[in-house]
Amino acid sequence: MSAYFSAMKAVGGVLAAIGLTLGGLGSVSAQDVTRLRISMHQSSASPEVEQIIRPLKEFIETRSGGKLKVEVYPNAALHGAAEGFKALVTDVTDLTPTYPIYQSRSFGFNHVSSMPMAFPNAYVGARVNEELYGAFYKPEWDKIGVYPLFYPVTATYDILSTKEIKSLADLKGMKIRGGGDTLNRIIESLGASPITVPSPEVYMAFQQGVVDAVLFNTASILSFRLDEIGKYYMPLGLSRVGIPWSVNPKTFQALSPDLQKVIFDAGREGSILYSDYVTRDTGAAVEAMRKRGIAFVELSAEELQTVREAITPMWDDFIEKNGPQARELVTALRQKVEGYGDMDRETFVRLQHEEPVKAMWPGR
Repeated sequence: MSAYFSAMKAVGGVLAAIGLTLGGLGSVSAQDVTRLRISMHQSSASPEVEQIIRPLKEFIETRSGGKLKVEVYPNAALHGAAEGFKALVTDVTDLTPTYPIYQSRSFGFNHVSSMPMAFPNAYVGARVNEELYGAFYKPEWDKIGVYPLFYPVTATYDILSTKEIKSLADLKGMKIRGGGDTLNRIIESLGASPITVPSPEVYMAFQQGVVDAVLFNTASILSFRLDEIGKYYMPLGLSRVGIPWSVNPKTFQALSPDLQKVIFDAGREGSILYSDYVTRDTGAAVEAMRKRGIAFVELSAEELQTVREAITPMWDDFIEKNGPQARELVTALRQKVEGYGDMDRETFVRLQHEEPVKAMWPGR
């Protein structure tokens, strides 16, 4: 939990003790309360719920002075992982993770957020995606009619296998779980066969041998208990996946301006919470796998270079597929990434609080 959020929570407690709220004077009547639904496919016991959802819920309720009440629906109770866009448009939920990677036909430019070796860390990825949104991503979102609230990226996707692997060559011919167009193409570049399996179904597919290995973001290995099955771990550090969290447009537009500001601020806080989770739980997963005795397969410098050379053409293909402006997008992304370098958490938090990307205001 950020120091900023902790301070806000403390202030809220002091004001409540004297009969005031952060939203104004006096108490809030039942008819003045707007209920918001946050949904996700992860389980109620997952680190995402503990480290992202609960602090975000508390942030929204505290900053709104009780005018917004958040109800959390984990365990795919309202919809599946790939159904976030539909759930928002049809008013099934109000705030949920959405996955452009599962919507290859609806998105073009947005897929750059999942391209290999795009971002050095989660903080840079989240900030650069938000800065690219207004100029490049937004037209695709306008067609769908959903508002992204914040645009984080996952941890890097690495290989966890039940079959023995000692080198890159051992991946050839294996059936490896992918998660959409970009990840599947990475698997193909390694000489393996991609099998698309939605995240909630990965554990069973891995356990039953439907796939020999999974290409999965390391921070979520513990959430999905994949460390219980895998025997060999190969860190590739190739790709992250952009997973924007989006808000129901009707819900947002129905809010008063002050409550819209609360939701916008919650998006900036959400980007911090998510990026912290990714950074923290990558280390936790690595430590847990070592304790379980999972073998770590370190690639040589030559093998890593072979991987990089195999996936480099994906960038040229992305530009060719998406037209001339895609080259401008790739250039802008690389310039921004170079400018931020390996941005640390302190810098990211300051930017999100003091210099938020105004184009991320929903519907603007």
